[in-house]
Amino acid sequence: MVIGVHMHGTYTRLLFSLTFVVVLTPFFNLFPGGRALFQLAFIAVIFTAIWDIARTRRVLVIGIILGFPALAVRLTSMIGDSHAVLFRSTTEGLGLLFFSYVVFEIVRDITTSSDVSNDTIRGAFCAYLLMGLAWSSAYQLVALLQPGAINIGTGGEFTQTQNFTYYSFVVLTTLGFGDITPVSGLARSLTWIEAVTGQLFIATIIARLVGIRMRNDSDS
Repeated sequence: MVIGVHMHGTYTRLLFSLTFVVVLTPFFNLFPGGRALFQLAFIAVIFTAIWDIARTRRVLVIGIILGFPALAVRLTSMIGDSHAVLFRSTTEGLGLLFFSYVVFEIVRDITTSSDVSNDTIRGAFCAYLLMGLAWSSAYQLVALLQPGAINIGTGGEFTQTQNFTYYSFVVLTTLGFGDITPVSGLARSLTWIEAVTGQLFIATIIARLVGIRMRNDSDS
């Protein structure tokens, strides 16, 4: 059952909240209350993601089922003790699951459209940024369950989150600075899979969208 129409500007909200999180993550720990603001920004991403992908009742229900637990642990971390390994592992695991599903729905939406609008391009950007956040959660989960799996340096919990986000996008874009290195077999596997996925996304999804856009422009 269709519950809404994919209207102009659908992915604008999600792209804005994602850009806010990704760009400002390094600055959240520079002022008091920055950690709480970071969690609120992540909560905004979850809300906007659920809203923006909910084109059918099924997608909405799945989004709520996966998103609300991720939302709940983020809220809990703002008012309670979030340093326990089990709690942090649960937070990252739920985030990984939710972000992966949202990426799947966005990619399915933008690749099944016969027209490439500005909103389609925004959706592609959203999917790419969400992939980086999903892998960041995956790396944090591995590091929590296998201490020393990734040589990422020292620092508090929030600093580690910043470092893993940085590492994830360095791998996704195949910049490969080498300042953070995977050590365990699982961490290495996740790293090369993310690098390949990032390149395939650009070579297939983005290339397809550009091709359709150029063809439509030439026909008009």
